[in-house]
Amino acid sequence: TYVLLLYLIHLLLAQEFTGDTNCLTAANLCFEDPSCSTNFRTLQQCLTGNGVQRLEHDARNECMNTVLALQSSPLSVCKCKKGMKKEKRCLRIYWTMHQSQVPGRQGQEDKRKPLIDRMGDSLIPKRRTKEEMNHCLDAAKVCNVDETCKHFRTEYAKFCMKPSSRFGCNKSKCHKCLRRFFDRVPVEYSYTALFCPCEDSVCAERRRQTIVPACSFEEPEKQNCLSLQEACNKDVVCRSRLADFQTSCQPSKKSVSFCFRESYATCLQSYTGLIGTILTPNYVSNTSLDTSIWCSCTNSGNQHEECENFLNFFTNNSCLKNSIHAYSNSSFSSLLSLLTTTQRFPFNIPNKEGSNNDAGMLFTLETEEVKAVSSISPVL
Repeated sequence: TYVLLLYLIHLLLAQEFTGDTNCLTAANLCFEDPSCSTNFRTLQQCLTGNGVQRLEHDARNECMNTVLALQSSPLSVCKCKKGMKKEKRCLRIYWTMHQSQVPGRQGQEDKRKPLIDRMGDSLIPKRRTKEEMNHCLDAAKVCNVDETCKHFRTEYAKFCMKPSSRFGCNKSKCHKCLRRFFDRVPVEYSYTALFCPCEDSVCAERRRQTIVPACSFEEPEKQNCLSLQEACNKDVVCRSRLADFQTSCQPSKKSVSFCFRESYATCLQSYTGLIGTILTPNYVSNTSLDTSIWCSCTNSGNQHEECENFLNFFTNNSCLKNSIHAYSNSSFSSLLSLLTTTQRFPFNIPNKEGSNNDAGMLFTLETEEVKAVSSISPVL
């Protein structure tokens, strides 16, 4: 009864609060109201330790009443932006409100998304020419010309490639810098480096090495995937980006695109959002576009099927594969031309009849300043 009531109230409030409310702003509004502030702090106490379900009956009822009371505040519908200032604090507030409603796995059609989308399908170029050149090398050259891309690429390369001790690199610092790169560098630079089309293994190996996998991706041994997932869920950034990925890249056999959300762009955005977290994905070789996370399902016991389902979301996900292929196999005129000409990249997505329709323009690059004119700005 409580769950049904909370769900109905959530639907009503979702209609009342229009737009995406920042959880930090929502919390400040709540703290200005003595009643809301008291309820929120009570909820935090309820979630200490193992959560509401482990409390005694009376205490559990008090906590549920607190949750019910907070549903009338902006906190119930707030979200956070990737790479925003105080992102972790924002996400802690979000998960405090939704602690008992953890996003489901790939079998579920509706999942909560703590992260606000910053992209649309118009952010993927189409039809790339198959010229005999190393597109990944070209992407690196173009990045070096753009000050923002060059700055953040140099930053992560410094920490991901430099051993901090005889035990290896500083993975934590490497991951943080990778998140900054993909959160703040415009997609026309970051995507062309990560999803560049290749005709040979030399190019493909450069693509695989984009995130410096020796530091950011690989470990001496592969731990169990469910253990890795558990570790991710204990980190608010990783947990939120995993929820975003599971929602945005949810496959569907009923869709022509094989994506339940019918959006290659949001799938790619959520995929790159995981880079720099405990669940950093990468290409598994220089012979294909297949991806995975660094774990295995060995010694999973009676949870082997659950483990395989989780791993398959990264390795055998038709939505993710189609999203990467759509970008890598679409029109990709010489990246170096971005330095001297003004170009526009429309994006096509198959309609139900299988044909392609333009879904808009990506961006316009200005000759003098080599910058993108777009409604999307790097997250500050």
